[in-house]
Amino acid sequence: MTLESEFFGSHPFLTVAVAGDRAPEWPAAGRKDVRTLTLDMSHKHHRGFWAMQLDEAARAAGEPHVMVARGLACLAVVRWAQLSPKSYLGNIAGACLFSPLSFTPAQAPLAQALQPSPTLPLPFRSLVVEHRTAPLVGHLLTLVDSWGSRFVDIEDFATPELATSIAIEPHAPVNALWR
Repeated sequence: MTLESEFFGSHPFLTVAVAGDRAPEWPAAGRKDVRTLTLDMSHKHHRGFWAMQLDEAARAAGEPHVMVARGLACLAVVRWAQLSPKSYLGNIAGACLFSPLSFTPAQAPLAQALQPSPTLPLPFRSLVVEHRTAPLVGHLLTLVDSWGSRFVDIEDFATPELATSIAIEPHAPVNALWR
């Protein structure tokens, strides 16, 4: 039994990406039940537009899905889940969050706007997948604990090729965001 099947069962996936980022590739391999949502966090919409996109995707899912996000999209999913009414979360079975504190330098202002996030447990099961030697892993582990998530080292979760494709480079100079 794989970690994926053990943790998330056979639920379909909803991959979440921020406009300009690529969606996580991991769930798409060999699956036909993957939907993709691209969050528009640009200034052309009001600040909460991306949250409305998540609301609509969860409502439209029709059955419980596992949200899969990478980088900045993870922070958006977490903030949305912590602040949304329970009725909005009924179609979310869990989340798999890849490298939540990794994003490009151009995304640093968006990441800062999503912080501080409430330190509340997520209302569903969640995995946080990252390299155990990643920058800010200590801070990430604190967040994992406050979110009630399970941390998994990327090397234990994926093949080396997939682990490399999941990583986001270059890492933004984010130390100042989480002091």
